[in-house]
Amino acid sequence: MGVWVIHQIEYADGTINPNPEPSQAIFTAENYSLLWIYPPSSLRSFEERWAPTDAEKIQRYGEIVVNSGTYELAGDSLITLHPVVSRVPGFMGGGTLLYEYIVVGDTLNLTSLDEYSYDGIQAPWAASGSRVKLSLTRVEELRPSR
Repeated sequence: MGVWVIHQIEYADGTINPNPEPSQAIFTAENYSLLWIYPPSSLRSFEERWAPTDAEKIQRYGEIVVNSGTYELAGDSLITLHPVVSRVPGFMGGGTLLYEYIVVGDTLNLTSLDEYSYDGIQAPWAASGSRVKLSLTRVEELRPSR
């Protein structure tokens, strides 16, 4: 449990981004929230602040990963995320995102293994065997409430 930030992303092609854009992952006893930029963004600000063009909206949509929901652990190394809210509508209300996880001290490594929509359709990138490894650092530890 805790609040985490991504300090490195390893993409499916082996490329490593050691300085990813801002991110945040929060894991409580039963819920999670995960927000990060994929791939590295060139869109730091809109050309006209607070008034993005349609092209800028489309670019940002394709760059940001947003999902939040519940999760469950299986064994010592598998975590399944169940998005309740997601940028990708197909994941909401029954989708699953399966990751291998390893926690060592304040480092959490998440490697994507598989992804399915709410109606059981495998995500095309998962079907092709594409994997992404996120390396996160804990910035705040959460303790269970009494």
